[in-house]
Amino acid sequence: MRESFARLGSRFLRFAFGGSAARTAVASFACAIALGTLLLTLPISSRGEGWTSPVDALFTATSAVCVTGLLVKSTPDHWSLFGQLVILTLIQVGGLGIMTMGAFVAIMLQRRLSMRFEAVMTDIVEPAAVESVWTLVRFICLFTLVAEVLGAASLFFAWRGDFAGFWGCFYHSVFHSISAFCNAGFSLNNDSLTRYVDSTPINVAVCLLIIFGGIGFTVVRDLKRYAGWWLFSRRGRRPQLSTHSKLVLTVTGVLLVVGFLGVFVLESFGALRHAPLKTKVLAALFQSVTPRTAGFNTVEMSRGTLGPATVFLLMALMYVGGSPGSTAGGIKTSTLGVMIASIVATLRGRSKAHLFNHSLSEETVHRVASIILLSVAALMGGIFVLLVTETAAFDQIVFDAISAFGTVGLSTGLTGPSTTMTALGKVAVTALMFVGRLGPVTLVLSVAALKERAVYSYPEDQVLVG
Repeated sequence: MRESFARLGSRFLRFAFGGSAARTAVASFACAIALGTLLLTLPISSRGEGWTSPVDALFTATSAVCVTGLLVKSTPDHWSLFGQLVILTLIQVGGLGIMTMGAFVAIMLQRRLSMRFEAVMTDIVEPAAVESVWTLVRFICLFTLVAEVLGAASLFFAWRGDFAGFWGCFYHSVFHSISAFCNAGFSLNNDSLTRYVDSTPINVAVCLLIIFGGIGFTVVRDLKRYAGWWLFSRRGRRPQLSTHSKLVLTVTGVLLVVGFLGVFVLESFGALRHAPLKTKVLAALFQSVTPRTAGFNTVEMSRGTLGPATVFLLMALMYVGGSPGSTAGGIKTSTLGVMIASIVATLRGRSKAHLFNHSLSEETVHRVASIILLSVAALMGGIFVLLVTETAAFDQIVFDAISAFGTVGLSTGLTGPSTTMTALGKVAVTALMFVGRLGPVTLVLSVAALKERAVYSYPEDQVLVG
């Protein structure tokens, strides 16, 4: 009997971790969620005397690993210090990626890893051809450490007057710095950051952490090289930003400006109409950054507080999310950029899409179309299930479903510590968070059988579209 179980376990491990990079990524996230669920179910993880419901523990563990921030239990009130540390660990592991964390530990221990593992890491991290995958992994982890330390220090000095003791302020600062950089949105305050809506240091620190965590590590590496050449060396050939970095920075900048102007103009006559100009600017700036996909909020998000147009704008920003290779979710900024370039090419009668004087491959355009169609299908399925199982208003269900898929964490009332969601509804939102973090295409590829490319092609024919 033991041998049969051992064989089944060995076959499962080979299937889960011995296949494609997509399957390995899905399996690693699923294992982290399973372990987190087990730990959060234990009585030691909660402040009360008893076990936490497995469904609630699964929801919270998935929200942490998928760096979402949606809640069904109050983080400061329900979870003990041990439970909060479990959540924080899951956020850090999920934000960087389980494979990246494992690779960094191996580097620090100077262990020699298999070529298979390195190939999988190459597919996941996607480094430049001239750069070792280990060099990029080391950069990712060290940059994360530096960013989170600087963020925690900034928040510590901003919050030092709010806490009586050193360690309370220290823990609060570290927790929120990691949560912000990983775009998780978990907070030790039941009102998130609404009490700090007019605090410039806290708004700036959290926004910078969210942005740098959400633009992608390859973009940050490009910016580091570019800035280093301009500020220090100015020798040799000037480094150039890659097409990917230019696209991500352009789309990110446009979305931030559009989000800021939209929230500022719309809510200046709504939720922020009585606020001073400084508060309006800080609130609009923060609410344009946080849907990308952090989940913190400095403005009350309950239903009816924000205008319908603002809610729609936030849903659009949440759907796009952050950038590839980052801690953020959504369909990604580069996907939106490629889709726009493809539409422009079609309208101009061009056979290929162009970005920054470079042509895009048909494979990239096809992948973008697949991402958009599969993401819409996943959202429609999740929304349909929630409409069947829950009694909340339609706009609340749609908003929280998009928030879950985009791994954002903002909520208008469907989820939260006082939620009345059914168990099936919680499972549906959990599935949306999992699909949104890994991406629908990754999930499809993880279960699809890998086949060699065909050496033949079928004759072309015409199909009427549009």
